[in-house]
Amino acid sequence: MADPGIAWTTGVVAFVAAVPLWRFTTHAITIAHEGGHAMFGRLTGLLIKKVRVDRGGAGSVVFRNTEATVLQTLAMGLAGYLGPSIFGLAGAWMLVHGVAPRTILLLTLVLMALLLIMVRNVFGLFVVPLTGLLIWTVAMRANEQVQLVFAYIWVWFLLMGGARQIPELYFNWQAGGEPDTGQLAAKTHLSSAFFVALFWLGSLAALVFGGVLLLRNQP
Repeated sequence: MADPGIAWTTGVVAFVAAVPLWRFTTHAITIAHEGGHAMFGRLTGLLIKKVRVDRGGAGSVVFRNTEATVLQTLAMGLAGYLGPSIFGLAGAWMLVHGVAPRTILLLTLVLMALLLIMVRNVFGLFVVPLTGLLIWTVAMRANEQVQLVFAYIWVWFLLMGGARQIPELYFNWQAGGEPDTGQLAAKTHLSSAFFVALFWLGSLAALVFGGVLLLRNQP
């Protein structure tokens, strides 16, 4: 049986990874961020040309389509900063509904592998496989208890990291260099401040809701 306090303990570990150690862990959130762009863009019919995961936590997805519709832009644009939170919520829901931790980790690996196919820069080709290797090692080599603990940490980290990236979004937006909000504003004719607030509220709501799921439904 798992420790009844596993959700609390792993939440603390994930907080350390997402806040004090953000400088070293930010690339994992960038992978989820760009993965969100790529997944939801592709689901709405956009063709992906290349993905970059850069040093310092930056990244980008370039689509082949020269002109995206409003729906495509919304789906692709919103799924960037909300991507880690979406993936974290999905992981939390699966954990509390009895999906095996190994299955959750293997699903993560499948998504990373699909993203890796589209990565076109050297740093991205280093950091994405390295992150995947860590997840694969736990999923395939560790015992069930370790898999459970790691899955909880991973899900918590996605939820917390989704919120942790918002201050950087705000500062980039203030400096006039935030492409996601600018693209969304140009396509929808809403203010970029609206989307900054939407990302902030959405990531916090996901963290609260996902946290409640994990804390109230412990194994």
